[in-house]
Amino acid sequence: MENQIDEEQALARLLGVGSGSPVATPEMLMRMAQWLHATLKREIDARPARGKQEWGRVSDIMEIYGISRAQANCWMVRLRAEGKVRVQNPISGAQGVGDTFYNLADIARAYEENAKRFSRQ
Repeated sequence: MENQIDEEQALARLLGVGSGSPVATPEMLMRMAQWLHATLKREIDARPARGKQEWGRVSDIMEIYGISRAQANCWMVRLRAEGKVRVQNPISGAQGVGDTFYNLADIARAYEENAKRFSRQ
């Protein structure tokens, strides 16, 4: 509750509430929209939504990135060797070894880092 009051006071200061003008100017509306966007982004980042797919097999990676099985396997071998992707192997099958699952967020993060590296060149 206290945090909400602080946020409301911050918005009031930003908009100049109490200045005596009964009219919202375009500048005020723009400031409010920017404040709202920043506040929502901060809240969403602090509490990411659950329920989305977090782990995927090579077949999922093939579908997401539109690549062949060989290419997906090659990418995952490299990301594992570089320690950039978390891996899970559920217990299943006669040998107790199931499919390998890769963390999709780790893959995306590694590819973003790679893109940034190449954009600086």
